[in-house]
Amino acid sequence: MRTTLIACLGGAAVACGTQSFAQEAGSLNEVATRCRPLITAQPSAPERRPRSSAQTWSDANGAARQRPERAGFDAARYVYTYAPGAIFELLANPNFISTILLEEGETLTNVAAGDTSRWQVSEAYAEGLTGVRTILLVKPAAIGLRTNIVLVTDRRIYLVEAISQASEGYSAEIAWCYPDAAIEIADTQVRALNFDYRVRVVRGARPVWTPVRVFDDGRRTWIEFPEATEANELPPLFVITREGAELVNYRVDGRRYLVDRVFDRAELRLGVRAPQIVRIERAELISSQRPSRRGRP
Repeated sequence: MRTTLIACLGGAAVACGTQSFAQEAGSLNEVATRCRPLITAQPSAPERRPRSSAQTWSDANGAARQRPERAGFDAARYVYTYAPGAIFELLANPNFISTILLEEGETLTNVAAGDTSRWQVSEAYAEGLTGVRTILLVKPAAIGLRTNIVLVTDRRIYLVEAISQASEGYSAEIAWCYPDAAIEIADTQVRALNFDYRVRVVRGARPVWTPVRVFDDGRRTWIEFPEATEANELPPLFVITREGAELVNYRVDGRRYLVDRVFDRAELRLGVRAPQIVRIERAELISSQRPSRRGRP
């Protein structure tokens, strides 16, 4: 099943920035502070007798298990803090469908459940603000069941523990907050960053969501928008190639787009009949295309 919600959008502009990335990394780490801390089990007192391997595994799983807390809800959606190796609880009910939301632009490469005969796990898609969002729909065949679901994506691995029970309370939606995304960006301060981009409006008036900075680390590109920009105003990004304009996936990190590639030319577009179009170009590409002056030594 594939659900696609299509909106015709476009347009934005970007300016180069010279602020030190050490200061930038500090503001990026604010993303991590918005994620709630992981739930950790209290250490138990040392025992005189050695524990069995099965009990050791059980203790480790229990310490890694994340359960919902009241503060983590956004309406009916519960937002876990993601961490590698953590086990995330999902309460299911045979009369309802539970939903697992991956990060926008994240691609599911494999999904496996421990009990495939009594648990139904199907994949769906929806168009988000920044690209396609993968959705997992989970439904048990009966109450009193327990299994694990492993989700492998192009960005991370999720360990979900699904429990079927008769109560009316069930997990309508679960999603994740990703503090590692901010940490990953902050780590780039030790690398050479390229802020040498030119941004110009090529069609329409200068939009209020005109980006204030573009930079890359040689592998990824960040596009930063003004503070007053609302999330629903952000335009899609098109990379310009020899074949034409190609819509690309990107992640939203606060007021920034994070693109998992470096491009020479791209455009942010908004509107249909009278679109606003802002072009982003690498300065070195512009320099290489300038005609040389004859007669110069």
